[in-house]
Amino acid sequence: MKKKLEDGDDFILLDVRSPAEHAEVGIEGATLIPLGVLREKLEGLSREKEIVTFCKISLRGYEAQKILDAAGFENARFLDGGIMTWPYRLRHGLQPGERKE
Repeated sequence: MKKKLEDGDDFILLDVRSPAEHAEVGIEGATLIPLGVLREKLEGLSREKEIVTFCKISLRGYEAQKILDAAGFENARFLDGGIMTWPYRLRHGLQPGERKE
């Protein structure tokens, strides 16, 4: 996952946590769509790109992957362990212009 980010791979890193959780800490380059509104936002997601969902510990990330699978997204995955097990540098606080739904 980290290599994909560093190499600039064209995929969607989807944070399905709450806006407050996302604002506090996150993985650089992630897009926020909280799990509770994911079904409403599906049309805005590319079906051609790989989508990797994550949350704090994986429960919501896994559920988000299942929602994407059920909606016909063929390349959805979740980050096992969520942000709590991410061993690399995290973003603290939102950056100017950072994308948030």
